[in-house]
Amino acid sequence: MSDHSTHGAHGHDEVVVDHTHHAHPASAGLFFAIYAALLFFTFLTVAIAEPVSGLHLGSASMFIAMLVASVKASLVMAVFMHLKWDTAMNNIAFLGSLIFLSLLFLFTISDVATRGQADPAASTPAEYQQPVFHEYEHKGGH
Repeated sequence: MSDHSTHGAHGHDEVVVDHTHHAHPASAGLFFAIYAALLFFTFLTVAIAEPVSGLHLGSASMFIAMLVASVKASLVMAVFMHLKWDTAMNNIAFLGSLIFLSLLFLFTISDVATRGQADPAASTPAEYQQPVFHEYEHKGGH
């Protein structure tokens, strides 16, 4: 029986594992600054919420809330997930997935927002539609 230990130092089925640690140039000050920014944006989100502040921004409130959430997610991904110091391929993979997720949300929101514009009768719930009577039902037919 062949054993992996019988191969030379550079055998073909040898697995080389690099145990070196590459430190990222992030200081504790940077982490606290990101933490403070996340707290600020969280308070901002709560402050513009209509039930809390009474501020009525209409459809802009959803846009502002999603913008703030995107900034917070970007900060977390860049610093705490170390994407700022990661390879370009990982950044492309993350950005590509976010773009496709955004497209999914965009198409879903545009579909829901425009329902009933092409055929107003199709957007009426079934319980509010007028019943359809056939002529033979009016004449007592079965």
